[in-house]
Parts: sequence; structure tokens; C-alpha cells
Amino acid sequence: MFFRTNLLPVLTLLITAMFSFSVLAETDNTTEYGINTTILENKSDVSSAVAELTARLEQHGFTIPLVVNHSAAAESVDLDLAPNQVIFARPPKFLEKRLLRKSNTVGLDLPVKFLVFEDDDGNIKLSINTLGYLIDRHKIHIKDLVLKLTTKLITQFNAMDNKESGLITVQSSLSTKDTVQTLQNAISANPSTQIPLVLEYGDKNSNQKNGRDKKSFPILIVFGNPNVGTPLMQSDPRIGIDLPLKFLVWEDLQGQVNITYNDPLFIAERVSLQGQKKRLEAIAAVLNNLALTASGEDL
Repeated sequence: MFFRTNLLPVLTLLITAMFSFSVLAETDNTTEYGINTTILENKSDVSSAVAELTARLEQHGFTIPLVVNHSAAAESVDLDLAPNQVIFARPPKFLEKRLLRKSNTVGLDLPVKFLVFEDDDGNIKLSINTLGYLIDRHKIHIKDLVLKLTTKLITQFNAMDNKESGLITVQSSLSTKDTVQTLQNAISANPSTQIPLVLEYGDKNSNQKNGRDKKSFPILIVFGNPNVGTPLMQSDPRIGIDLPLKFLVWEDLQGQVNITYNDPLFIAERVSLQGQKKRLEAIAAVLNNLALTASGEDL
């Protein structure tokens, strides 16, 4: 009963937001490994599409903590990338908390990402992570009743069949605060890498306001280097939905602090990226070193 009264509104809102753009996006609809990509009809450029989508998301109660212009970032380091922007859309806090109570690691895929890009034929396209992908990936258990909300949602739940989650978790011997600070320091040691967003989920004062709410909510660190990410998006712009890179710092029920991040090889496999294995392995090594540094482990 708790699920029906608490998580159902979350799913309903996410479904509504994710598919409310169907009037703009009725053609060339494809789903690959949990990413739904479709053409935005009557849109001639990425910037105007991002502006309209942002407005619609806000009408649904989402807040927009970050919009990353991948192509502008590429231009800043003298690289060419077709127009490509990703919107970070955060659900209302009370709904966000209910998802995070079901799974700490879902914070790595929240805020919800809406990627808008121009393909080689000049089409303006929208890519989103399917709701089924998010639920399967983070092992959010739901009842069959909810699976029947829409036929499209049921189809999406096949996205992760027999697939690994692509989540890498490292335990930290430091406190949450020290782990987050060490991560930021280590990331910032490379002057080409920027941290556009550090997002603390939940209300800092929730424990004081509500004695029943003892949940420690995760902290998301978003960071990126256009020299690293641009070549990947030049090969397939859809990988921009998982860029910039992210670290999630969270505590389990036993108080153990953890660092979770996406396996670069996993996010490349989602779009069947080819010819980038060495670059992806190098990114994976850097992420591993950063996580180990922030965990208090000696490299």
C-alpha cells in the first residue's frame, strides 16, 4: 500500500513529463538500450527546442539546475561538434525523495536528462532515458499494477534484460563531507576540467523538521572536460545524455559512505559507440583513480 500512495505519483509525473512532447516528436522514434530518440517536428534549431522543452518541464513542476551546451564547450577548446545540449530536470523534491528512498544510486540518473541535438541530416532530435531503464538499472521494485499504466512503459522494461547496470561503487573510509570535498579537489586539479554542478539531494534541515526522516540523501558532482567528451559525441551525439561525467556520494543504512559512477564502457555500449576503446579505457582509469583518492585509499 505504501507503494501505491507514495511511488505511483512519482512514476505518473515522470511518465507525463517524458512523453508530454509527443506532439512534437512523432516520427523516427527509436529505443536502444534504454535511450528513446525521436525527431522534434517543426524545430529548426537546438537552442529554441531546449528553451521550449525547459518551459514545458517547468510547467510540470520540474526545476532546471543545469543546461550543458556540449557544442559550446567543444568550441571553447577549438573542437567542432554539431549543436548538442542536455537539460538536467529535477522533479519536485517530495517526489525526488521518494525515488531516492527506493534506491540511493538512482541519484546518479537524477536529475532526469533531456538531450537535444542536431544529426547529420539537420534533424533536431530528442533523447531521453526511458523510465524502465532507470527502474531496472537501480533495482526499484514496483508492482504489476503500475506496469500497466501505459503500453509504452511496459515495453521500456525490456531495455535492461540480461544487461549489467554499469554502476561502479567504491567504499570510502572518509565522511560524506570529506569524500565530496576530496573529490572536488581531485577533479579541480586538472585545470581543463570544470564542475558545473554540485547537487545536494533532499533538505539539509529535514532531520530537524521531521524526526521520522533520518535518511541521508546523496550528493551529486557533475564534471567534465570538453577535450575528453567531445570526441565521443563526434562519434555519436547520443552519448551526450551521459555527459558530463558524474560522481554520486551516498550513505547506506549502515552508515557506510560510497562513491558511485558510470562505467564509461557501459555508457558507450548504450549507443554502440565504435572506435573509442582506448579513450574509454583511459577515462575509466581516471575515474577509478579519482574515486580511490576520494575514498582515502592509497594509489
